[in-house]
Amino acid sequence: MAELKLMNINKRYPNGFHAVKDLNIYVSDGEFLSLVGPSGCGKSTTLRMIAGLEDISEGELYIGNRLSNDIPAKDRGIAMVFQSYALFPHMTVEANITFGLKIKKVPEKIRKEKLNWVLELLDLKGLENRKPAELSGGQRQRVALGRALVLDPDVLLLDEPLSNLDAKLRVKMRTELKRIHKKLKSTIIYVTHDQAEAMTLSDRIAVMKDGKLMQIGTPSEIYNNPANKFVAGFVGSPAMNFISGELKLIDNKNYFVFEMGKIELPELLKEKIKESIKGKDVVLGIRPEDIEISFEKDNNSLTGVTSIRETLGSDDYVTVEMGNILLTVRVEPEKFIPMDEKCYLKLKGNKMHLFNKDED
Repeated sequence: MAELKLMNINKRYPNGFHAVKDLNIYVSDGEFLSLVGPSGCGKSTTLRMIAGLEDISEGELYIGNRLSNDIPAKDRGIAMVFQSYALFPHMTVEANITFGLKIKKVPEKIRKEKLNWVLELLDLKGLENRKPAELSGGQRQRVALGRALVLDPDVLLLDEPLSNLDAKLRVKMRTELKRIHKKLKSTIIYVTHDQAEAMTLSDRIAVMKDGKLMQIGTPSEIYNNPANKFVAGFVGSPAMNFISGELKLIDNKNYFVFEMGKIELPELLKEKIKESIKGKDVVLGIRPEDIEISFEKDNNSLTGVTSIRETLGSDDYVTVEMGNILLTVRVEPEKFIPMDEKCYLKLKGNKMHLFNKDED
């Protein structure tokens, strides 16, 4: 295992495209870090620079205490699992898994020991003589993972390895990855655009956008204290609700005022209003689970009309219309909510977020 340090890492291509911008990330020994963000945000490019498959334009990459910018990929002590699995179609499972060991001229006895260990770990016993075409998607994915693990890498890089699997198998493989990490205590960097995967697997999450690091923290920190509107909207399903408005001081109290009403803001947002919010135009964010639908009005509730109910089994979601504003509210499946009826929304004060209107 090894720690990683990415210090002011930049990637520029000859055509002028700046793919990764001043990236600073520290990954501790044995940590599971996920890089998340929309397509084109630079997460896979970052992974490829760590692996040595892409040159670093500027900055320093340390693997352990070794400056690794110019160390060839094969000598970095890193193994990578690709989205496409990249298995040799003409080789058996055994040959695929032990291929890297053969290239390194590892003695046959040790190769056999490592093969048996990984077959046991990944539940691939009995499949040694099959070829990739004879395997399911999940089995192929595990073979690709096994091929990486037998090399005893200091760092394991996973580039969207579950994206080709169906939904049920993805959930199963998430559990498998979590189990493997717990058992091996490997340093893992995992790239995904699926924030649910990142939330369930990671010790920490790094959220990227347009080549920049937006926020890094534990899943709980990212979810409950998003650094900006982009992170708040990207992490969480369904996404956080946003309402544009402005801040006003009325009778010495802070209010969020918008076209359909006003909300008195809690004291805990007072410091954020002073320090972080520039100007009067702001966006208020609130997650679906932090809104309550009521049919009794109180002094700090918003008026709306129930519109659509989505049933997902463990949770239901009701869309409430406030003029042109649509808010998603999580409700208990057994709770009866009439549709197309006037209702009142109570927002949990300690769960409100304020963002600058023009920030990311």
